[in-house]
Amino acid sequence: MNPSHTITFVGAGPGAADLITLRGVKALQSAQVVLYDALIDHGANSVLAHAHPDAIMVDVGKRGAVNINGEKCGQSKKQTEINAELIRYGLQYERVVRLKGGDPAIFGRLDEEIDAVLSVGLNYEIVPGVSSALAAAASAQTALTRRGVARSVRLLTASVGNDQPDNLWHTHLTPSETLVFYMGGLHRQAVAQTLLDKGFDGDTPVVMVFGASWSDEAVMRLDLTRMANNDFAQPETDAPCIILVGKGLRV
Repeated sequence: MNPSHTITFVGAGPGAADLITLRGVKALQSAQVVLYDALIDHGANSVLAHAHPDAIMVDVGKRGAVNINGEKCGQSKKQTEINAELIRYGLQYERVVRLKGGDPAIFGRLDEEIDAVLSVGLNYEIVPGVSSALAAAASAQTALTRRGVARSVRLLTASVGNDQPDNLWHTHLTPSETLVFYMGGLHRQAVAQTLLDKGFDGDTPVVMVFGASWSDEAVMRLDLTRMANNDFAQPETDAPCIILVGKGLRV
């Protein structure tokens, strides 16, 4: 193997083609292979359009979205399969991009993929991206912090992978924080009920953003009580869902 072979982990941002960084675009334009996530808008203005026209495009996406019935939809690659693809292409080609939705370091299993790359002596670099939490706040036209009301932001997921320890996300929470739940659609009622049980007011604002920054994004405004009771009509979409909760939100 040539020691110049490098895997570049690129944060694609939330999906809109113009929310990727200039450094990320340059990496895509020079890549020979692009292994890309499912959490990317595949419309006419896809982030993937930045890739070199001769690049080998490999879909390795994980699809954790839910449909209008609250059911998981889409097929997902196992993490071990993604790691194997990274190694296979990384050994064959000098310039490989692993395009990850949002920012690679936030709920992106970046550490596992870095370990795979290092296990065969490949080089790597990381290009940060706009996290979906920030894109969701922008789509909802709200700040995540508010002076005197919300002085901190907590990034969470209620999801638990197979053979993983319990996710005690609900410990050490405070109503003065803004909570951001990634991959929240499937667990929305349980999340809301847990927060109510911990003393959060039922009228605490909630914003659900489906496909933040996508051409068909949808924003829903409700409160914890309504989310706990599933008292709303979810848009007909399988786009990833970000849930914002907090008194500092503009609704």
